[in-house]
Amino acid sequence: MEGKTIMNEKELKPFYNVGPGDFILDFLDSLGWTQSDLAEVTGFSVKTINLLINNKQGITPETAITLEKAFGSPADFWIEVDAKYQIRKKEEQNSEKNELTAKKAMLRKYMPVSEMKKKGWFLYDIDTIKGIEQECIRIFNQPSIPESEYSQEYKFCARQTNFDYDYTLWYSKTWFEYAKLHAASFELPEYNRDKLENIANNLYEYTLKTDGVNELINDLNACGVGFFCLSHLQKTYLDGAAFISGNNPFVVYTCRYDRIDNFWFVVAHEIAHILHHYEFLKEAFLDNLEHQAETDREKEADSYAGIYLNQDKVLEIGQVYGKYLNAARLTQISEQTKVSIPVALGMLQHFGMLDWRQFAKYKVHAKDSIPGELIKG
Repeated sequence: MEGKTIMNEKELKPFYNVGPGDFILDFLDSLGWTQSDLAEVTGFSVKTINLLINNKQGITPETAITLEKAFGSPADFWIEVDAKYQIRKKEEQNSEKNELTAKKAMLRKYMPVSEMKKKGWFLYDIDTIKGIEQECIRIFNQPSIPESEYSQEYKFCARQTNFDYDYTLWYSKTWFEYAKLHAASFELPEYNRDKLENIANNLYEYTLKTDGVNELINDLNACGVGFFCLSHLQKTYLDGAAFISGNNPFVVYTCRYDRIDNFWFVVAHEIAHILHHYEFLKEAFLDNLEHQAETDREKEADSYAGIYLNQDKVLEIGQVYGKYLNAARLTQISEQTKVSIPVALGMLQHFGMLDWRQFAKYKVHAKDSIPGELIKG
């Protein structure tokens, strides 16, 4: 093409992929032609001219020869421009695909994506770049996972296993980020420690009430303590958590073991953290209570949880009955300690006084007692 300089495609690529249609427009502009004029000159339809100008129709040898006759530019020029345009277009498509692959891989490194999809935790389509970025903004306030935070030794104020250690840390941090997101939606009064302490000291009595779980949750909210259930994620082994959101402490139950005795102990344990380890709640206590407590704070929380649930009294009477424990004596233990039969039974089984298979009829699902609106997935 005489008098027409083709810019280096490497200079153009970051900004705009120039195709043959752009050159056709330049020629029309310099000649003062319309698309209809070009259609009349070439014998192409106006629709074909429009497709060529918008780079939506490729340049065939026949088209290239026709454009050569119309504009005076060599046919091989049009073939070359179109070929480079198509290559750059494919590169851009692959670039987007590669970016999506990298983002999806990153997401799966730090999150059990398939499980979270099934639970409905994602609000956006994480099979797209835009969706992944939107989800990250929702959770992390930035369009990508903050890898630097995940690569740091995350501060667990809790006992945990050594199995799948990295995943335990990463997935637990992800779980915690979603827990914080749910906590931020609560509106609660100012935290009142004295009221919470009163609840704790009478916690065992809640276990006997017909609607004890709901009454406890309402009383916790009234003293500025939030509560909700957020299911655990694979490899996190979490039973519960205590942390601060805004100016309010929160207790979160994972329902990993969907038993009412487990619910009461986990809640008692997290309340103990709030009452006695408040200054550490900014770091959060993410608790796996299945294994023996190792840190002083965890041992202390276990001890207070036992006190709040009248555990020593239950075990004392259970030891007296020994192997002669039966349904009638379980009822007596409950009456004497003011602890519900399912909770007392769970204590006796936990400490090896009864087999876990015994008295199955007294087992109660915790989730059945938690208001549906507080079960967050």
